[in-house]
Amino acid sequence: MAKAEYRSAVRSRKLINTALGDLLQEKPLDKITVTDVVNRAGINRGTFYAHYCDIPDVIHHLIQNTFSNIREVLAEPCPPPEAVPRVLLERLQQILEEDLDLFRKIMNSSAFPLMQEELIRIMLEYLSQREQEFGFETHDQFLLTMRFCAGGLSNLYREWFAGNFSFSLDELTRQAQDLLYRIMSGAPTGSGPERPKGPPV
Repeated sequence: MAKAEYRSAVRSRKLINTALGDLLQEKPLDKITVTDVVNRAGINRGTFYAHYCDIPDVIHHLIQNTFSNIREVLAEPCPPPEAVPRVLLERLQQILEEDLDLFRKIMNSSAFPLMQEELIRIMLEYLSQREQEFGFETHDQFLLTMRFCAGGLSNLYREWFAGNFSFSLDELTRQAQDLLYRIMSGAPTGSGPERPKGPPV
C-alpha cells in the first residue's frame, strides 16, 4: 500500500472510531447504526465498508488492536514475579494514553464489558505462565483470583475515566500495581482471615 493510501486508511479508521466513541455517549452499542457513524464521521458508506463489516466489527478491531500491543510486550521473556504487575499495567497505561478521549468514551459506555472481558483474557493468558511461581494451591484458586483482579482493575480504570478519582493516571497505575502484587503474592496462604472465636461455652 502506498504511503498516501496508508495515511488515508489510518485517517478513515480514526474518524470512524471517534464517531463511534461519540455515539456511545448518546445511545447503547446495539442501537448505533452504520448510517449514524458515517453521518457523524463525515464519510460515505463505501469508506466504512472498506474497513469494517458492521458496527460490532469496529469495536472488535478496536479492542483487538488495543490489546495486541499488550500481547507483543507480554510475549517478551517473563520478568520476575514481583515485576509482573508493573510490566502489565505500565503497558496498559501507555496504550490508554495514546487516545485518552476515545478510551474514556468506551470505558463509560455499553461497550465496556467487551473491553473488560478482553483484559481478563489477556491477564489469564499471561499469568498462567506464572501460576506455580505465585504459589496458588489449586488451578481454580488461580482462576478465581485472576478474574477478581482483572475485573477490579478494569473497574478502577473505568472509575478514573469517569472522574471519580482526583489523582493522576500515573498514580492510579502505581497503586494498582501495588494492589495486584499484594493479592497475587498472598496467594500461597489460601486460608483467608482467621475467624473470631465464639464465647466460652
